Amino acid sequence: MSEYIVEAKSRKDLRHLANILRKNLGLENELWVPIVEILDVLVEVLDGFSYEIVPDNELPPGTHAETDIRPGHITIKESVYERACNGEGRDRMTIAHEIGHFFTLCFCGFKLQRNFSKRKVKHFNDPEWQAKCFAGEFLVPYHLTKNMDTMEIVEACGVSFDAADYQLNHRN
Repeated sequence: MSEYIVEAKSRKDLRHLANILRKNLGLENELWVPIVEILDVLVEVLDGFSYEIVPDNELPPGTHAETDIRPGHITIKESVYERACNGEGRDRMTIAHEIGHFFTLCFCGFKLQRNFSKRKVKHFNDPEWQAKCFAGEFLVPYHLTKNMDTMEIVEACGVSFDAADYQLNHRN
């Protein structure tokens, strides 16, 4: 259950947002997204975006990275960053996920509210689902991968098998 609720966005909406970012970065026809380098590009081109790499013990156990939406700041565990630099799909997706939080909550300003009722949040209103969806659409662009199988996506896009398989099975 999500602690927060955001305005509803469909996979199609988030795919569109991911494609706008890809286009603005000159990556609309690239399969491999240089996600680590994009962090530095975003610092240069977007007011209010920042990130830092911290020792693993500075974030709680089980937290690989986090986005503070007030200042638009992403904090990434050093081990996650280093594995992403080495092309590890899961860690590349973690960074893309946090960039998804930044774009949906800070840059585009999707409305955010606390879920005090503790009711189950529909996935399209869940900020975690939205960031996961954005990350998947950003790293595995539908228009370039629609005719690929899972292993081809893993190799071409630098994502984990699970992420590639998830994208293939959630194309609607």
